[in-house]
Amino acid sequence: MAPKQASVREQLDHAVEKTAKRYHAKVGVAIAAGDDTITAGDKGTGPVWSTIKVPIAIAALKDGADKSLVDLAIKESDNDAAYSLWSQVQWQEGSAKKAVGDLLDDYGSRADIHDTAFGYSTWPLEEQAVFGAELPCIKEADYVHKVLKDIVPWQKIGLSKEKQTRAKSGWGLDEDENEYTYRQFGVHEVEGKRVGVALSVVTDGEDYADAEKAVKYLARQLVDIVDAGVGEGAIDPAARCTTR
Repeated sequence: MAPKQASVREQLDHAVEKTAKRYHAKVGVAIAAGDDTITAGDKGTGPVWSTIKVPIAIAALKDGADKSLVDLAIKESDNDAAYSLWSQVQWQEGSAKKAVGDLLDDYGSRADIHDTAFGYSTWPLEEQAVFGAELPCIKEADYVHKVLKDIVPWQKIGLSKEKQTRAKSGWGLDEDENEYTYRQFGVHEVEGKRVGVALSVVTDGEDYADAEKAVKYLARQLVDIVDAGVGEGAIDPAARCTTR
């Protein structure tokens, strides 16, 4: 790792440690810029929750899905709409699990897609950041990329609130472990260039509000680190899309 990248890694480590200590949480972040990825803290290998709705919506749009369903699934995180999109891909492609997995694979990302309860899919933060950086490059993702800026107000927190970031949130309770997870991933865009970003916060108990506070605190630090890294040349954001 180059010295400047090592500095970014140290800053991410510090942000993760501060957030974990302040909110008594398990915390992780990842960024992807060009061929480089940098991660810190928890890898985010638990349930992906509603963040998986992004590739589901893209796969469904490839098959001619109604944009009104995408609006509901992405802007409002509506589960019924997301299931309708999943069902359309299943009907058109024969396997929604394979179609979504293949879409991710085409853009250098890997996930273990759950074929009956897609929110329980596992998609590590590093892999989410890689896909996030590619969002503006996916032809069928144009509409998803657009509506990620139109998230409903009560969900517009953390990365989703940042002016230069388009992100999707996902959250849920693990009743067996009594842990609440709040995740986000997307793309941070600077002067036409892009950096994929992802974060995860896991707090004890059932309180959404505690996890939300931690996400707000962590996301602000993450964006500041990325912006400073780009400005200093420590992070080289992707400027062009690879022909696929």
